[in-house]
Amino acid sequence: MNGCIPEQEVQDVELHDLGEEKEEEMRHDVEDLLNPGVTRTSETANPHSCSEIVFWKCKLWMVITSAFLCLILVIIISLTFYSEIYIDDDEYLDFKSIANGNRHNFSGILKIHCANPDWLLSESAYHLLSENLSKRLTDVYNDSPALGHYFISAKVISLSDENKTAFFELEFSVPPESETEEFMKNRMSEMFVKNILRQNIYDQKEMYSAGATGCTYLTLDPTSLSVSCECHIQRTNKLCFRS
Repeated sequence: MNGCIPEQEVQDVELHDLGEEKEEEMRHDVEDLLNPGVTRTSETANPHSCSEIVFWKCKLWMVITSAFLCLILVIIISLTFYSEIYIDDDEYLDFKSIANGNRHNFSGILKIHCANPDWLLSESAYHLLSENLSKRLTDVYNDSPALGHYFISAKVISLSDENKTAFFELEFSVPPESETEEFMKNRMSEMFVKNILRQNIYDQKEMYSAGATGCTYLTLDPTSLSVSCECHIQRTNKLCFRS
């Protein structure tokens, strides 16, 4: 033996290497078929592809960055525009101006029912029932999203023992700058003020009996409710809107 590899052995090694290469290529082909979304990185891929010129003097990274910044700018503008449209005006009300605004007074009538038609109100029950009803009216308009900011007071001024009718007064204050025709027609009209109270009575007709003689269960009659504007407005000659 002179140290040379026999020609047959060389051929066998070359065939073996060629077979391994074919087997490797077939394995990659199978992986590509099973995972079409996965692309193998080529050993000859250009690591500086982001620095390639896309058009004119703009490189790929410049285009990507610009698109990302434009997307952020569009989102910011959209959020700003949305907040300006859906801004809540009540958050910017000047409560000092409201307190010193023009007064709008309403008077109302409401009947109180009992299962016993002969029930009577003692003097103590009269005062207690007046206080309870005044508090009920105050709570209704204080909690109103539409009129709560402008509400000043509510009180029962008298109770008729004969026909069991309560007479009450409501007072609101509206700044001059808010006394637009639309505001007065939509919020400060007799119908709107009445409907707020009437809906509350429909939701809860029951009322504390206040120790009324011959009656332990009092209810408010929403169909008897009547509200009228006294049209008394300080420092202006404007009138209330009637419905």
